[in-house]
Amino acid sequence: MKSLTRWDPFNVMKSWDPFDELRVMQRGMDRLFDSVFGRMGRDIKPLERITAWTPSIESYMKEGHLVFKAELPGVDPKDLDVSVVDRELVIKGERKTEKGTKDEDYLYREISYGSFERRFLLPEGVKTEDLKAKFTNGILEITVPAPALAKARKIEIETPKEAKQIEGEITAKKAA
Repeated sequence: MKSLTRWDPFNVMKSWDPFDELRVMQRGMDRLFDSVFGRMGRDIKPLERITAWTPSIESYMKEGHLVFKAELPGVDPKDLDVSVVDRELVIKGERKTEKGTKDEDYLYREISYGSFERRFLLPEGVKTEDLKAKFTNGILEITVPAPALAKARKIEIETPKEAKQIEGEITAKKAA
C-alpha cells in the first residue's frame, strides 16, 4: 500500500530552518562569481591566483608595416623570446618577483608575476626574415613589412534584358 502524504502547496507544515535562506544566498553568490570569474578562485591558494597574467597588446598598420606593441613593465628583455613558427608570431616571456621578499612580508599585492605566451597569425605573404623587435621603456615593439594586398576590382552584374526594359519603363513613367 502506498503511503499518503498531505498536500502542502505552500510548505506550511515544513519546519523552518533559518540557515536555508543563507544556503540559497550562498549558492546564488557562488553561481554569480563562477559566471564572472570562472572557477579560477576555487582550489587555488591565494598567492597562486596572482601569478597568471597576460600582457596588453595592440596591433596596427603604419607606413606599410604591421606593428605589434606589447606592454611589458617590469619584464627584463633577457626574459623575452620573440619567434615565428609557420605564420604565427610567438611572444614569450616572464615577469619575475623581487628576490628577497617573502610572501608573508607583503601587506598588499596586486602586481601579477609569472610567465606568458601570446600568439598572432601573420597575414599570408609576410616576409618573416624582415621582422624587427625593439624594447624601450617596458614596451616591446615588433614590426614587419606588410604584404602587398590584392587590389579590389568592381565586377559588373549582368541582368536579363527584361529587367532592363522594366527599369526603362519605370524611369520613363517617372519623367512623364
